[in-house]
Amino acid sequence: MDMKNINYKISSSKIVTLLLFLAIACSKDEVGQLSLSRQFSPTKFTITNGETQSTVTWSASLFTTSGNVSYAVEVDSTTAFSNPAYTTTTSDVSVVLTDNILVIKKNYYTRVKAIGQDKTGDSYWAVSSSFKILGEQFLNPVPSTNVIDTAVLLTWRPSTELTKIVVTPTAGGTPISVNLSVADLTATLKQVGKLTQKTAYTAEIFAGAKTKGTTQFTTVPSITGSNIIDLTGTTGNPGILVTTLTSAPSGSVIVLRRGEPYDIATAYSLSKSVTIISALGFGTNYARLRMGSNFNIAAGTIDSLVFKDLVIKGTPAALAANAGYVINANVVGATVGKVRLDNCSIKILRGVVRGQAGGAGVKYNNYIVNNCMIDSIRDFAVAAASGASAFVNIKITNTTVYRARKVIIHAVTGNATISIENCTFNELPSGTAAAPPSNFFIDLSTFTTTTSLSIKNSIFGAAWIETSSGGTFIGGIRAPTQAINVVNSYTTSDFFANPGSTNPISGVTGYSGSSTALFKNTDPALGSVNFGFKDTNFIGKGSAGDPRWR
Repeated sequence: MDMKNINYKISSSKIVTLLLFLAIACSKDEVGQLSLSRQFSPTKFTITNGETQSTVTWSASLFTTSGNVSYAVEVDSTTAFSNPAYTTTTSDVSVVLTDNILVIKKNYYTRVKAIGQDKTGDSYWAVSSSFKILGEQFLNPVPSTNVIDTAVLLTWRPSTELTKIVVTPTAGGTPISVNLSVADLTATLKQVGKLTQKTAYTAEIFAGAKTKGTTQFTTVPSITGSNIIDLTGTTGNPGILVTTLTSAPSGSVIVLRRGEPYDIATAYSLSKSVTIISALGFGTNYARLRMGSNFNIAAGTIDSLVFKDLVIKGTPAALAANAGYVINANVVGATVGKVRLDNCSIKILRGVVRGQAGGAGVKYNNYIVNNCMIDSIRDFAVAAASGASAFVNIKITNTTVYRARKVIIHAVTGNATISIENCTFNELPSGTAAAPPSNFFIDLSTFTTTTSLSIKNSIFGAAWIETSSGGTFIGGIRAPTQAINVVNSYTTSDFFANPGSTNPISGVTGYSGSSTALFKNTDPALGSVNFGFKDTNFIGKGSAGDPRWR
């Protein structure tokens, strides 16, 4: 026999004997020590934050059933829990903490332990992540049309409990407190004045001592200075703007009466820097420029042309005569440092800004379109250059353009940058009968002098099918060998309505639905268009398109 294996051969009877001996050797006290000394700690917190309360829920302690164990709960603003803001004992596995108990918008923590019973000790504390009651938000966001230099128009969701509004400079200063009357509460609207221009404010609405929401806004600059020409006192004289421009010194700011019409019946050549602006006021009842023709640019150099807070609209006679622009410059040797269209409604024109002179051409060093609504633009686009004319830099931001045959035409040398950011486009360009298309979103033809072409945070909806016989072929961007930087931008499925369409916009993300699936209302015939998002699951809803629709 192999002696190495003798030590491993133990009979089963000996094993049983050994186990019995060990069991007898254990005292009763030692056996008792196998019982649990304390409860298991609760785990896995779930927190739901609401306007008026937060609910903290935890997983029940192991080996317990609902209602058969109690939990101690403490709530504090720090994890030290040295001075709890709230304590309770409950047999539930959740606790509801309201704004009657805790301060809204303040971070808190909850700790919970299972209370021992039947000689079993309490569990260890389990601590939640931070949470806070969000606070009720009755105040609405403040649109730009509700802010002027010294006053704001605040609105809120209905409630009969609201008592006052307090408006405070965000950087610090004396608050302005106004009580809310029954009439104010019925209208859900209050004007607060005595504000300071170009200042950021926080408005807070209260029900007694309890806050019911905040919102922020910034007042606009006042229209002041020695260069102001105020036409707000004149009515019924649509030719007064042109008369005033004739004698106005360079650098003038011409303030027009809100809601009043002003005619540009024949082409008028601008030869000096000027700002044309509606008087400050609430709403969109801006002064109206009726473009029976257009502004031209005189030979020489103009530093700046600004059009702000205006409705600029073509006339039926102008369209019939293939006319109607904001600016159509055809004078050799004219240079403008800046053309800016700011917060304007621009509609029913042959083109918006055009340069078409040969020779030394017309040069727009900077062309800026910001916060505008532009619709129904025919062959000469939002920007169009031909001959020897050029837009050196084009920037379109925070703007909606719909129903345009073309958007940018720069089929000549001389352009350096095109930047489009936070814009919504729909029903453009216009479809043509056959490929290759003649209508492009951006057309640089065969020229590649653009050093920077970028599109950010923008949305492209359907092509514009003007008539049943108009065709469905469209072009995206024609820019041979030009690199295009596209970031966070989208096209709907009906942007390219026909597979034969050409020059897609490379780098955009395709949205699987059509423009009518994405946008709330794209049809002007149904009233005011609304490019807010019908599809609330759209991935770009918080970051893409004209911010007014987000």
